[in-house]
Amino acid sequence: MKKIYITIVLSVFLLNTSCNDLELEPVNSVTPDTFYINAQNLEAGLNGIYSQLQARGFADYPSLEGMSDNAISDPGGSAPDVEAFAAGQSVVATQGFVRMYSNNYELIQRANLLLNNIDGIAAIPDETRETIRAEARALRAFSYMNLVYLFGDVPLFETFLNRNDALSVSRTPRATVVQFVLDEFQMAANNLGATPAGEGRLTKQAVLGLHARAMLYEARLGNQTWSDVLTVINNTITNADNGGNVLVDTDNPSSDYQSLFTEANENNAEFIFSIRNNFNDLGEDYEENYSWFAGRLKFHVHQNLADAYPYADGTAYNPSDDTYVERDPRLSANIMHEGLTFNGLTYDGTDAGGFVGGNSLNSITNLFFHKFVTTDYTATFNEGQLDLPVLRYAELLLMQAEARNETGTGDAFEPINKVRDRAGLPGLTGLSQTELRDAIILERRLELAMEGFRWFDLITLGIAETTINSIVEESDEITRNFTANRNELLPIPQTEIDLNGNLSQNPGY
Repeated sequence: MKKIYITIVLSVFLLNTSCNDLELEPVNSVTPDTFYINAQNLEAGLNGIYSQLQARGFADYPSLEGMSDNAISDPGGSAPDVEAFAAGQSVVATQGFVRMYSNNYELIQRANLLLNNIDGIAAIPDETRETIRAEARALRAFSYMNLVYLFGDVPLFETFLNRNDALSVSRTPRATVVQFVLDEFQMAANNLGATPAGEGRLTKQAVLGLHARAMLYEARLGNQTWSDVLTVINNTITNADNGGNVLVDTDNPSSDYQSLFTEANENNAEFIFSIRNNFNDLGEDYEENYSWFAGRLKFHVHQNLADAYPYADGTAYNPSDDTYVERDPRLSANIMHEGLTFNGLTYDGTDAGGFVGGNSLNSITNLFFHKFVTTDYTATFNEGQLDLPVLRYAELLLMQAEARNETGTGDAFEPINKVRDRAGLPGLTGLSQTELRDAIILERRLELAMEGFRWFDLITLGIAETTINSIVEESDEITRNFTANRNELLPIPQTEIDLNGNLSQNPGY
C-alpha cells in the first residue's frame, strides 16, 4: 500500500495567498515552537513538504508542452497564460504560471519552517535528524531549480519568512540560485542512502540525478564544463545501479515502455523518484485535463510530434504515408491516435465525436494525450491516483550519451542504444558528433514526451526560436511566435509584483 502522507502542517499553518504567496501564518494557538517538539511531528512536517509535490503547480508541467513543438495550447481553453505565451501575445501570469511560482514557494516555506526547528527537537537519533534535514534541503533545492529555469532571477531565502519579510524580498541573481541548488543537492546526497528512509522518499541516487540534470542544463548554456557533467552523471548511474534502479526491459517493446506509466507498475525500478499519489492524497488528474474523455483539454498533441516517431525499423517517418502502423511503439503509448482502443471503443481519428460508439472532446489536431491518462485502462474519471515520475533511469542514460558525445569520452552510442533497444529500434552507429547530438535530442523528445522536459530542452539548447517559429500550423491552430531574449523566461506573476515593490518583472513583459 502506498504511504499516506500526513499533512498536519497544512491544518496548522495557513497559506494566505490573498496576501502573498510566500506567506505562512499560524491560524490558532499552535505555532512552530509548539508543533516541532518531537520526532513524530518532525516526520509529519517532512511529509507535509512531500505532499506539496501533489499541488497543481507541479502537475501543471505537462502544460508547458503547449508552448513547445510537442503540443498546442487549447484555444480559449483552461490555460490562457500558456496560450498567450505560445502565440507571442501579451502575457499576464495567471493560473498555471502563478501556480508554478507560488506552489514552489509554498514548498520552500514548509522546508524552511522544518529546517528552522529541526535542531531544537531532542531525543531523536542523529542519523534520523540528518536524513530528514537532507531530504528537506533537497526538496527545497528542487523547487528552486524549477523556479530558476522558468523565471530566471528569483528570491532566494533559506529561512522561514514572516509576513513583513515576505513582502520585501528581492530577486537573487540567477547564477547564485543555480549554485545554491547544486550545492544543496550535493550536500543532501552525501547524507542519504541508496534505500529510501520511507516509501516515496528521496534517495542518494535521486538527488544525484537531479543534480546531474541541473549540471547538464548549465553545460548546454556554457556555465559548466562537459567533463564535470560527465563525472556527475557517471557517479549518479553508479549509485542508481547500486540502488537497484534499471531500465525496465523484458524484450517486449510493445508493452515495456507503456507499462511504466500504469498504476499497477508504479513502483517499477526505472522510477528513481516520483510524485506519489493515492486515494487519500490525490494529485492533479491528467485524465481531467489532458485526455480525450476529459472535462477540458489544456492542450492538443501536435502532429509534428507524432511524425517525429520513426518507423519500427528506425528509419525516419514519411508523413505522406499517413499511417500509424509499424511505428516506434512509444508513439501509441504517448499519443492517442486513429485506430487505438479504450474500454472497447475505437478512436476513428476524426473531429466528429472521437470514439466510435462513444463520445469525447474534439481535438483540433485529432491527436490526444495518452501517457498517464489511464490506470491500467480501468480508471474511473478524475482519479488522480497515478504516480508521476520526476526522474527515470532512461533519462540518466540519455544524459550520459549527451555528455559522452560532447566530451568525446567513452562510447556515446551505448547508453542511447539501450533506450532505443527497449523500444525495439535498431542501434545507432557511424554518426558524426553533430549527427549524434541531434539524434540524442530527438531521442529525449520521443522517450520523455509529455513528462515536461521538452520546453527546458529547447531553452537550454538555444534552439527554441528556430524550432518553434518554424512550426507549420493548421488554419484553426494558434500561430506560434517565440521572441528571443524574452520568451526564454516566464513572466513573474503580477500579483507578486503588486504586493512587493522590491520585485521586478522579466524583460519584455
